[in-house]
Amino acid sequence: MSVALQLVDLHARFSEKTKKNTQKSPLIVHDEQWPSPCEVGEVDQQGYIQWQAVVRQPTGSLTQLANALELDFSTELNEFYGHMFAGNILAQIDGHQVELLQVWNNDDFDLLQQNITGHILMKRKLKQPETVFIGLTAQDDLLVTVLLATGEVCLEYVGKKPHHVLAGNIEQFLMALEV
Repeated sequence: MSVALQLVDLHARFSEKTKKNTQKSPLIVHDEQWPSPCEVGEVDQQGYIQWQAVVRQPTGSLTQLANALELDFSTELNEFYGHMFAGNILAQIDGHQVELLQVWNNDDFDLLQQNITGHILMKRKLKQPETVFIGLTAQDDLLVTVLLATGEVCLEYVGKKPHHVLAGNIEQFLMALEV
């Protein structure tokens, strides 16, 4: 199954679990300056709005960024960030609580590419293997990254080399996540 289809499935499972536990779709703090096609319904009394992942049309691509950085980004990485607009997903894998980063809107996609650029340039300056982040953990300085040379999904501390492989590729990683 492709990463795109894995994401659709993962979002459905995350949304179903959230609805079962809270009787609502996933919530995010509403920002009227940061609208998204994911927003569902009205803003509640606490300033939150429900969201639901939507397939992005047309899909986003990191190809121009990869070309500018003289890198190759896998189809999996392009699908991970380019297939959907959504809020982040909370999940567990290998004993770790993770928050998968997702793209909220077109401006967020542009910001993501700037952050990826900064991350790649930092890795080059440190003479470390190049990675792209796809998630966060409960530890502030521990990232979930994709090692570009192999496609493996790893844990890495900010400014350090990846130190623990979570999955052989993004598809396997998504299949292994528990929401």
